[in-house]
Amino acid sequence: MRIPIAVQVDPFNIDSIQPRLDQIRTTFGRYLESVPPKSNSSKHGLMGAVGKILYEVKSGRSDAASLKGYALRVQEQNTSKLSSSSIADLETGIDELVRLYNEVPLSSRDQLLDRLDYGLYFDMRKRMLERKELIFKQWFDFLNAKYKDISNLNSAWKENFESFERVVIQKKSAGSRSKDATQKQTDIFEFWESIGRDKEVLVAEEE
Repeated sequence: MRIPIAVQVDPFNIDSIQPRLDQIRTTFGRYLESVPPKSNSSKHGLMGAVGKILYEVKSGRSDAASLKGYALRVQEQNTSKLSSSSIADLETGIDELVRLYNEVPLSSRDQLLDRLDYGLYFDMRKRMLERKELIFKQWFDFLNAKYKDISNLNSAWKENFESFERVVIQKKSAGSRSKDATQKQTDIFEFWESIGRDKEVLVAEEE
């Protein structure tokens, strides 16, 4: 009579790979910080090419080379601004993701991708909100430095705001520097010129 042999298999602990997941998250986050977002009003917009990568991996594509080519093509369709350091971060993130994905059990792969997906989204959303708040502060400081008192702004703009903080920031397209422009239009235009028009995407879609 054969004696049965019991083999105990320890369940995989997803927390054991968290440091590696955090490193991948940092690398992808650095990449996303280096390229302008297509949109800031949705998870899809904030995640950019990285969101597409995670979707492809979840769908069964785990070849690093093809993922790199696919991601690069996606990014090129969104923007032409892509530096060598950005490409390096994208490449490193994909390499490390594929390596880790192929090491974990099949039953834990979706959990791995979800942790990376939502952790990275949290990071990007938090940074976007921080930058947005900074732009609002710059707007209020700009108005305060120019007009000193809200009554002076109301007189120049022909408005009736209670404080500078009540003056909603508007898109640069609402401004103008033409000779027929109102003082309000001139101020809006000068503000965006002073901080860089590329930052407009951080506030334009949610205002």
